[in-house]
Amino acid sequence: MIVGVIVNATKDPGLSYAKDIEAWLNARGYQPVWDDDAYKSDFLVVLGGDGTMLRASKMAAKYNTPVLGINLGNLGYLTDVDRNEGLNAIDKMLAGDYRREQRMMLETRKELALNDVFLRGETTRLASYKIDVGNGHMDTLRADGILVATPTGSTAYNLSAGGPILKPDSEMMVITPVCPHILYAKPWVISGNDEVSITPVDEDAVVVLDGEVKFHLKKNESLTISQAECMATIIKTTNVNFFEVLRKKMGNAR
Repeated sequence: MIVGVIVNATKDPGLSYAKDIEAWLNARGYQPVWDDDAYKSDFLVVLGGDGTMLRASKMAAKYNTPVLGINLGNLGYLTDVDRNEGLNAIDKMLAGDYRREQRMMLETRKELALNDVFLRGETTRLASYKIDVGNGHMDTLRADGILVATPTGSTAYNLSAGGPILKPDSEMMVITPVCPHILYAKPWVISGNDEVSITPVDEDAVVVLDGEVKFHLKKNESLTISQAECMATIIKTTNVNFFEVLRKKMGNAR
């Protein structure tokens, strides 16, 4: 069995925790694989926060590699456990004592997003965007931008922008106008099988996937967003359900 390891060095100064993981695996006869080859392993262990998990999960999905996240960051919605439970979680994973969660992703121009795709104006904050779903025109809105999120991403930027929380194992998308300049504008929840097209009407736009700027659109150039063929596979070794995690991360654990 091959175990890949991806570590966020800024969250693990001196790679001290990563070295502990490596020594633990070596002592049990496992040779950890690092860097790009890690994504092609039987399992991928990610040491970091949600940002590290986002990047690693998208790469691992291309090889159908399940990902176990150990939180070295702050919130850690995608990670399974905190660092003090990391070795126990890896032990459970290797023993087969875990469950897999399949998470849908978005695709646009051969780029993947696990959380969301965001369009915003190139220069001004407020601009108009034409939104189509399938063969139908949904609306044209003036806003700071338009966000299309997965269920996984519904608790990220979408939540801050006033969008709804979606159950993470569902196959839906939510289209959320960010700071819309119109009273009736609300988020729309649509099927994961739908195809969304967004066109900047007033000016050029920037396309941001999972918080990273990927490319630019010209005025009146459309961007098509759809469900990706591959899915991210997240390993969970605990019995804590999504709603418990949500309450805890939002500061209302009881």
